[in-house]
This record gives sequence, structure tokens and C-alpha cells, in this order.
Amino acid sequence: MSGRAVLLWVVLPFVALSALALWLTREPPLELEHPVAPRPSPPPVEHSPPTPPPPVEPIPPPAPPPVAAREEEPLPEIPPGTWSPEEVRAALRAIQPLMRQCLQDAEGRHVGAQSVRLRFTLESQEGQGHFLRGEVVESTLQDPFVFACLLDTLADTPFPAPPGRPPLTLSYPFRSRPPP
Repeated sequence: MSGRAVLLWVVLPFVALSALALWLTREPPLELEHPVAPRPSPPPVEHSPPTPPPPVEPIPPPAPPPVAAREEEPLPEIPPGTWSPEEVRAALRAIQPLMRQCLQDAEGRHVGAQSVRLRFTLESQEGQGHFLRGEVVESTLQDPFVFACLLDTLADTPFPAPPGRPPLTLSYPFRSRPPP
């Protein structure tokens, strides 16, 4: 390799890459510390007597939350010798606040009264009741987030139940009502 080839193919690229590396890794220039001058104070303002605040209009009470099925919903037919109507009502009362919250969360996305009918099985194990095999049977909503909320509520909510009861499968509607 001749001296000129070494210069063109080795030395010049090395010098160019070194210069580029130095340029990329350089430190920013140090800023000189100058004392910061305080901001001038605003000119004095003559104080006038305070004006009374405008009269406050009363805030209307918040709209009542959507109501999940209450006592007005008739209980589904319960086979004799299984669960008593009071035990079924106690189970439904245990889940109503959470069901109401699920339906209330859907209010922003869906207008009007909504209804979801769920099928589930009540089961008693050692004095603790559980909702099993929850599924949406029919609904005026087509919102998978609401369905997931309702079914998770069923799966996660225990209730007091007498021991020794056989499993009971029910279908029950939960409704939300729009604010008046």
C-alpha cells in the first residue's frame, strides 16, 4: 500500500471520526453566574372596600343513582325444599350496591334506562353463600365492560347462607333508571 493510499483510506477517516466523536461528546459551555435581579414590585394599588360576593344560587340535589332491582322486582319461582325467599332476598341485597355501581358507571356511555338479566347459581358452603356460574341472559346494553363488572361482582360477593342448602339456579333482572 502506498503512502497516499494509507493517507486516503486510514488517516483521513480516522481523523474525521475522531473529530466527530469529540464534537458529539463535548460538554456544554458553562454558564456564567450572574446575580439575578429581583423583579420590580408592582405599583401600589388603592384598596377599595371589598364588594360583596354575588348571591349564591342553591345547588340542586344530585340526581338519585340508578337503582338495581329492589323489592319491586318479584323473586323468581323458587322450588320448594331449596332456599327460602328471605334467603334469596338476603343474597340479592348483598350484591345490589355493587351491581348498582356497575350500571351507574355505564350511565356516561349509555342513555336511558338499562336492564341486564343474569343467570347465576346460589351455593352454600359452610355457612357462606357464593354466586356461581354467572352469565348474561339478556340485556339492553351491549357493553362488555359492564358485563365484566356485573359477572365479577357475582363471582366476588359472598353472603350469609344457612349450611346444607342445595345449589339453586336463578335468573334475575338488574335495572338502572335514568335520572329524572
